[in-house]
Amino acid sequence: MTEADLSKRNHDDVEIIKNVISGWILTKNNRPDIAEAHERLKDTKLPHIVSFGRLDDGHEPFSVGLVRADIQDACLIHEMQIRAFKPLLLKYEDFDTNPANETVERIVERLQQPFTEYYLIVLSTLTVGAIRIVKKPNNIYRVSPIFLLPEHQGRGIAQIVFELIERQYADAAKWELATIRQEAGLCYLYEKLSYRRTEGSKIINDKMTIVFYEKRMDKAVDQGDIQ
Repeated sequence: MTEADLSKRNHDDVEIIKNVISGWILTKNNRPDIAEAHERLKDTKLPHIVSFGRLDDGHEPFSVGLVRADIQDACLIHEMQIRAFKPLLLKYEDFDTNPANETVERIVERLQQPFTEYYLIVLSTLTVGAIRIVKKPNNIYRVSPIFLLPEHQGRGIAQIVFELIERQYADAAKWELATIRQEAGLCYLYEKLSYRRTEGSKIINDKMTIVFYEKRMDKAVDQGDIQ
């Protein structure tokens, strides 16, 4: 296959996958062409990534996608971030650190960072959250933050998002993230995804403590440059 033929096939495969994000609620078993396109593109870094699965309650099949965000998405990310984190803000009163209290300018600043990549989380036709990936030295990546709108939490979406991210950043030697110690459900999710709690914690106030997690991949990490 020539380079031109390969480029055309990749373009066609991307269009198949993007159609799923645009509204086809299908699974790979229902559409062999989607399965084949997904398989051919699995090792290709693309602005659109798709995985397939079913809702935990066994209802209609759904597709979960990640779409690379840019400056034009800052207001959308800001609005979703407020909705996602406001319940935690009211619960823990962490006014100085809670993402629900961040300004849209702060999100714009992050979107412009050369070491940051934001993705919108798309459930079939709906944008339901976002995830920010921070690139660090020695192939270390940090998730900060990830969030879903309240009505879409607890549906298994986050687990698929982490699978997609690990596929996209296949060079990762280690993943890092932080969460609230008092939120047992969040700690359980990350531990289910093979994250391990590290030493140290940060007390935010008398209601809330931040703990840190990491997931080491099958690659060596140079400890000398890790801070």
